Amino acid sequence: MTTKYVAGLLFSEDRNRVALILKRHGPPALIGKWNAIGGKRIDNHDLGIPDESAAAAMWREFAEEAGVYIKNWVPFLILRSKGSNPDWQVHFFHAFDTEKPGQVRTMESEAVMVWHLDQLPVVVSGLSWIIPMALSHKEQHVHIYEVIEKDTFAA
Repeated sequence: MTTKYVAGLLFSEDRNRVALILKRHGPPALIGKWNAIGGKRIDNHDLGIPDESAAAAMWREFAEEAGVYIKNWVPFLILRSKGSNPDWQVHFFHAFDTEKPGQVRTMESEAVMVWHLDQLPVVVSGLSWIIPMALSHKEQHVHIYEVIEKDTFAA
């Protein structure tokens, strides 16, 4: 069974700042580093009803972690472990807003902050190319990448 995650990058409208979360739990490769804000999608297969959509999970997770509701999430990337039956997948979203970045706050055990893009802290592996991809995303399609190093991201 594939574990499904979402991750969102909320940028300021001028594209100079981004909201990130400091990982305190999860895979060792993430702990102590800043990451996109998100979490697991709700799996309802045992209940016989459809699983939570990626878009609904992004809306819920960002509100839970950062205390802000974002309506205009745009999907731009799916990372998944390599193979015909992937162990995990992450749906990445971006949003641009004038006011919302200034409203993010820590809601749970992991710190949430807005960082200027030229002063980013130590981020999780991959975010250094994912952020520029989000900033330049203009087309209607979503890029899908299979990741061979599945242990780097796996829960």
